[in-house]
Amino acid sequence: MATILVVDDQPRARDLLGAELEDAGFDVLTAEDGDDGWETFCRQDPAVVITDMSMPRCDGIELLRRIRSRSDVPVIVFSGHGSVQSAADAFKAGADDFVNSLDLEIDDLVRLVREAAQSKPSPPSGADLEQHLVGSSPAMSRVRWQVHGLAPLLTPVLVSGEVGTGRGRAVRAMHELGATSRGPLHRFDAAQFQPSDLREDGVLQAVHLSEVHALDPGLQKFWADRLQRDQSSQLPLQIRLFASSSEPLAPLIRQGLFEPRLGQALLRFEVKMPGLADRPGDLPDITRVMLEKIGSAVGRERITLSPAALKYLQGCRFSENLRQIEALLERAVGYTLGKVIRRQILHDLVIDMKKSVASIRDDRQRIERDRLLQTLRDCGGNISQTAEILNKSRSAIYRLIAKHDIPLNRGR
Repeated sequence: MATILVVDDQPRARDLLGAELEDAGFDVLTAEDGDDGWETFCRQDPAVVITDMSMPRCDGIELLRRIRSRSDVPVIVFSGHGSVQSAADAFKAGADDFVNSLDLEIDDLVRLVREAAQSKPSPPSGADLEQHLVGSSPAMSRVRWQVHGLAPLLTPVLVSGEVGTGRGRAVRAMHELGATSRGPLHRFDAAQFQPSDLREDGVLQAVHLSEVHALDPGLQKFWADRLQRDQSSQLPLQIRLFASSSEPLAPLIRQGLFEPRLGQALLRFEVKMPGLADRPGDLPDITRVMLEKIGSAVGRERITLSPAALKYLQGCRFSENLRQIEALLERAVGYTLGKVIRRQILHDLVIDMKKSVASIRDDRQRIERDRLLQTLRDCGGNISQTAEILNKSRSAIYRLIAKHDIPLNRGR
């Protein structure tokens, strides 16, 4: 029989509901407040949680938010002082049901619990997540656990990590396995985003702001205000925000370079994607899945790496992580006539890529520095004007100035 967690700071009410649930055939766990309930939930993994809304230390809404950070288990919130606002707060936090306990008999609560236990949705399978997030290392297992818990929620999520670690894959997994899966995922480069890009048709939509650290300060305030407005509104949410960043947000907030309200909203639920250096044992699985995808796309299926080629890859360092490996394997598949990619082919391609990447990087750096320097001169060193012309934030301009070691001279 299913296990039910009852959380209520009133001992008499808690014991009475617990006894009725036991008589109905359930195993019952009890807790006296949200903190105690959270500890019990983490240890016991109940099938349904029923919690009072108003409790000391940690109330029912906060308990619900904690549960939704890792699980889609059914949660019923009840209150003896129910109101429209209370119900709105409960449903916004992820409650499956909200009831005014003064309007219901205890038999009705037992019936609601039974229905919730019988209709508990199946979580996304490991196979579903494995399609997006490959690897059996502890680091990737943790990422899949986080994505599994966050997918069904509507809360903003930040996916952080180095370039090429699969941040976009994690966002897409949460979208496709979550509440927004019926609609498209709208991806915007944060540096180019404009509010007019958003649809405002009342339909829940998923938005991915890529490299959110580059968002213009005015637009950081726009998103902070938008999230705050949605949180306080009794209307259904229209947007679920996913953000990704290759730069840590916390230091930017401390330096006054990122809107604190937006930063705190995103950092509340952060998924950190590990680099290849943190999970070298995943490389065989990663290359296998990539080769299956690439081979199918170009008509050269069932192509594999030789043991020596795989060992060679494991000894390489890839600054752009998965993105660089995929580009390398794509070229290797193209140049391999048989079904096995040999070590020598990879070695030759890696040498070519290093030369090509170094040349491209030098050209980009030179063009970027020359354009920044010329714009600063044209604007007399005015950072605001420079940022406007280059369509970047002031903080981004300051970072570029430091990156290229440009002396800031406000005189012409």
